[in-house]
Amino acid sequence: MRNIGTDSSTCANVNKNVASGRKTNDVDAITATNVDVSAGTGGEESAVLVNVGGRGDAIVFSDEVESVPSLDEESDDDDDEDSWNSESEDEEEDVDEEFDELFAERLRILADCRALKNLAEAFLHPEQPVKAIPTTFGRNYFDRPSAPAVMDDEDADEEAEILEDVENLKKAARAYLHPEVGVRVEDTTLFGRNYFERPSAPEVETFEEAEERAKILAEAATLKKLAVDYMHPEVGVRKVDGEMFGRNYFNRYSAPETEEDEFADERAEILAEAVALKKSAVAYLHPEVGVCSEDATLFGRNYFERASAPDVESMEEAEEKAKILAEAAALKHLARDYMHPEV
Repeated sequence: MRNIGTDSSTCANVNKNVASGRKTNDVDAITATNVDVSAGTGGEESAVLVNVGGRGDAIVFSDEVESVPSLDEESDDDDDEDSWNSESEDEEEDVDEEFDELFAERLRILADCRALKNLAEAFLHPEQPVKAIPTTFGRNYFDRPSAPAVMDDEDADEEAEILEDVENLKKAARAYLHPEVGVRVEDTTLFGRNYFERPSAPEVETFEEAEERAKILAEAATLKKLAVDYMHPEVGVRKVDGEMFGRNYFNRYSAPETEEDEFADERAEILAEAVALKKSAVAYLHPEVGVCSEDATLFGRNYFERASAPDVESMEEAEEKAKILAEAAALKHLARDYMHPEV
């Protein structure tokens, strides 16, 4: 068994031309150099380093140098390997180009996403400070020379307190002048019973019913006033507005003649005497009617309670009679209202 140990070797022609990671030495360039292997193994034999182009170096012994075959001709395996390497290199180049394009596109997309994210954060969170690069600088918008004057913190706080007081006073005045407006609860923990909607509260009309009722009463009052004016033209016209004026109905040119003051006074005296006589006759014919005293100093004897007075009705009969007369008076009053709606 042979042991080979190469402590050092000297090659006259080592592979110098390198292309695509392959050694391209000439096929015919074969250099054999004697290598002393006795130092490593202690033997007397010497090795020969043979440089084979395209396949690397080979070490053979001196007794086998003559038996190395000729390397002038290349085998078919070398041709196949070279063609496969060229095709694989083309494919690798195409793959590398596609990968570079995809990688660049991905970087651009990520940069756009990052810019959009920063813009959205700045829009949604304006309270966050602006992160500036130390090399960037700019002018403060609020401290610029042309900026409007601003108030101090003390003045701003005092102005805010004054405006708040004014707002509270305005709210109190509105609540006092418009009690019909509902109370707006600003705190959900506040609660209380509504005075107007309590269970024992009387029924109230709605706004629509109240407005309709007011319209009906206004129309009824207008119709009543028109009927009174038509049935009683002698009643004077009451001026509501000092700027209103018109012609006197009784002093118009086509008005009938009227009595003079003297005739009118005499007529009034005659009518007064007639009323007095009528009253005396009624008192004589109806002694049961009580005397109406117009003067507190007047007094006299009771006609019905005198000793010679006839018998009088009992209380039950008098009450029954009074009820009958009261019903008759009520019916009379109702008939008068029905027959004379203008009154």
